[in-house]
Amino acid sequence: MASQETVVSSGGNVSGAGSVSYTIGQIVASINTGSNGSVSQGIQQSLELFTLSNQDNKNLTLHAIMYPNPTKDKVVLSIKENVLENLIFSMYDSSGRLLKKGKIKNDNTTIPMKNFASGIYLLKVYRNTKSLKIFKIIKN
Repeated sequence: MASQETVVSSGGNVSGAGSVSYTIGQIVASINTGSNGSVSQGIQQSLELFTLSNQDNKNLTLHAIMYPNPTKDKVVLSIKENVLENLIFSMYDSSGRLLKKGKIKNDNTTIPMKNFASGIYLLKVYRNTKSLKIFKIIKN
């Protein structure tokens, strides 16, 4: 697991049914884009690395990465899977409304979010009807 470091005025960890880490005085993240690509800078950017498995299918292993998070205009869903058959994504707003749905045909799927309002969104990855992973996306 990769991590980032910063000097903040306060923060901590809270756990119970789940856990959360928080900071106060954190530097704001920003994204700079040019003709040759883009760079994200700041603290607490999510780069999620997961190895997922499905209880019903012991042969299925899914490696999924979603970035940048937070985002301003798009996210990239990077799937490292030998077989990309029957993989789909669904994007939901915080009210649970389906906003976008699509097939995952390539290793990297760009999902535009430029026209979405600022807020929190959920990106779900499915194989057939089985949910494999849910990403929380913050849109600035």
